[in-house]
Amino acid sequence: MPPSPKKNSKFAPAAIPAKIPAPAPVFPATPAPIAERSEFKGSGKPKIPGARTITHEDIARRAYDIYASRGYAAGDPVADWHEAERQLKAGL
Repeated sequence: MPPSPKKNSKFAPAAIPAKIPAPAPVFPATPAPIAERSEFKGSGKPKIPGARTITHEDIARRAYDIYASRGYAAGDPVADWHEAERQLKAGL
């Protein structure tokens, strides 16, 4: 059986404040500059108009097109992949 709590003993519950005050808001001395928003949805980084991100799927599709343009003849798939990347980056 645990010892019964007594007033002023080490087992007495601590006083609980009725309401904990909220911390005062902290504002910077000078406001941070507002970054310009781009016209495109995304991370907010400025983008070049007309530019887009080249995806893995885009490269794969273009590499397949290169393979198909060869008449589906055997070749180097890694070379096709690199050529597809080069063409897409060049905007071809």
